[in-house]
Amino acid sequence: MEEKIKNTIYAVEDDEGIQELYQGALEEDYLVRIFPDAQSFLNAFKEKKPDLVLLDIMLPDMDGYSVLVKIRETDDRLPVIVVSAKSDELSLVKGLNKGADDYITKPFSILELLARIKTSLRRSGSAVKRVSGFDIDSNTYTVRYNGKELGFTLKEYYLFKMLASFAGVTLSREKLLNEIWGVDYEGETRTLDMHIASVRDKIHKAGGGDCIVTVRGVGYRLNL
Repeated sequence: MEEKIKNTIYAVEDDEGIQELYQGALEEDYLVRIFPDAQSFLNAFKEKKPDLVLLDIMLPDMDGYSVLVKIRETDDRLPVIVVSAKSDELSLVKGLNKGADDYITKPFSILELLARIKTSLRRSGSAVKRVSGFDIDSNTYTVRYNGKELGFTLKEYYLFKMLASFAGVTLSREKLLNEIWGVDYEGETRTLDMHIASVRDKIHKAGGGDCIVTVRGVGYRLNL
């Protein structure tokens, strides 16, 4: 059975109770990283962007509006949902004017939060992730390089997307097989090598370099 590759959510929240709530409510469907302050989030954001951000306004080191401005300076498409105890209309309007896609007031319903997240991800994504010349489109299951459609099969698309989601990290052959072909996959692991070779060939034909590295005895890594 093919496993769905999870979207990544960064939650910026200093309240430990809400941190636990996020973890418990979201971890089944999303990859969740919690940041208790603005600076730790911004450091991680520079290294790798998530698919969505949950952002508190009242943080210990910087107000959420300033964080929102910094996010929008580098990415105007990333979905950001402000989650705040400030329920007055002025705060809501300010958040939306600074670039938030949505605004939820505390306390909130878990079901409402999940629904808002799904809606924001659907809107944004047109889910096109842009990484070093590659456009990964989760709506059409296609990848383009410098605007040129690569013609990946569905398996190749999932394989490339997973490598891109962990760019710079070596993923083991077992992990790739389990995620893309399913935990009960019992075929020859040679099929993974064949798919990697095909992906490399299609990237080369589109003018791309050899960005997929073979780590012998371990697996593969995408260097971008």
